[in-house]
Amino acid sequence: MDAASLIRQIPQRAAAAALGIALALGVATAPAPALASQLDTDIICGTAETERQDPANDRPDIEARNAIVVGADGTVYFERDADAQVKIASITKVMTAIVALENSSLEDTVVVDHAAATVGQSSADLREGDTMTMEEALRALLIPSGNDAGMAIATTVGAKIDPASTDPYATFIQAMNNKAAELGMGSNFTNPHGLDFDGWEGDMHSSARDVATMFAYAMKNDTFRSLTSSADNVITVTGADGTEREITMIERNTILGQEGNIGGKTGGTYEALQCFVGGFSREQGGEVYVVVLGCDGDEQRFADTLTLANWYYNHVVVFPVVNTTASTAEGTPLVAKATHADWTDKTVDVVAADPSQTATAFSLTGPVEQDLQIEPLSGSVTEGQAAGTLTLTQNGTELASVELVSAENEEAPNPLSWILVQFDRLVRFVSGQPTAAETVVYAEAPVLTELDAA
Repeated sequence: MDAASLIRQIPQRAAAAALGIALALGVATAPAPALASQLDTDIICGTAETERQDPANDRPDIEARNAIVVGADGTVYFERDADAQVKIASITKVMTAIVALENSSLEDTVVVDHAAATVGQSSADLREGDTMTMEEALRALLIPSGNDAGMAIATTVGAKIDPASTDPYATFIQAMNNKAAELGMGSNFTNPHGLDFDGWEGDMHSSARDVATMFAYAMKNDTFRSLTSSADNVITVTGADGTEREITMIERNTILGQEGNIGGKTGGTYEALQCFVGGFSREQGGEVYVVVLGCDGDEQRFADTLTLANWYYNHVVVFPVVNTTASTAEGTPLVAKATHADWTDKTVDVVAADPSQTATAFSLTGPVEQDLQIEPLSGSVTEGQAAGTLTLTQNGTELASVELVSAENEEAPNPLSWILVQFDRLVRFVSGQPTAAETVVYAEAPVLTELDAA
């Protein structure tokens, strides 16, 4: 029997063994396509890598099919096929929580009906007839990603949204889609949990950008922030017989509290693969949201998430607003020696009113530009007198502005000195020399790539 015939008789479940036999017998096999970890179609700060051509160490190394990194202010730092409409599995539950929080009270009673108790897959171990507060139901929705909790919430809240509705579940789903449209999302939801198989197939879809929009909106709600960051995984429910019981839930977000993670939502089905949206907050760089969709396995989705979070924070640079190697006699960073208009040969030291002021920037956004505006100085100048402003911008966005002041006293010319100055000025004019000491600027715009490397 030749090698090809041998391989054809091996069951599919032993495909790995078949590959080994094929290789041993010298049969040529096509290499499995490897996922590119750094794509030229990846976009950093609005520009594709085909144009940017950043060095490899400045580009995230991830395997997610779709991803995005967005700041709390909406600034997009990284995106990979972020507008593709795909399945997002249980990340759907973020929208379920939003609609519930905006249309119910945390003290409302949620009832688990037969449909909720038998939905299957990811579960909070709820039983038919169980009741609990909306707060407990939301925790059951977000912590263990309970499909049963999602169904129970949908029916309960749908009845509140439209008490006259004969189908409160459908009312809730419509509310989910209405909210998505309000937020400018291109998503469509057909259930409150994100299942897309075993009878739950449907026209449900979202994108990495939509997920980031949805999660950022949810994080503006203090209750959602508290729920998604809570480490308390025990809820109390009342059974159909009136008996209370505690349920200890499994936290699906296994990086909660690590490396600045302040919460998030997992998702995973055969089609969506493994997905995650998470919020991060660190002292340097503030709050940022990371979305990864279509990851190969639980370990990969969290590895990709942390890679993107660390990539962002590693490129956040904090630096002094005044960037200079010169200093006054007292050791204060010297911005400039400014012209004193009443003299031909004198300048005034100019410094920042707050020499310790710092600015924060993302180093890959672009170069920092400095705008120095020094006010004309004349007459008697006193230490601390307003002398202008120094402003730093990056791609047209102001990073910081600091007030400038004189660092020394300088008297105006007395009458005799004034006459001498005018004579000196005339001589300078005739001989083609400057009629006043020129302003010398010492402060320079910082080079972020150098600061980043340091």
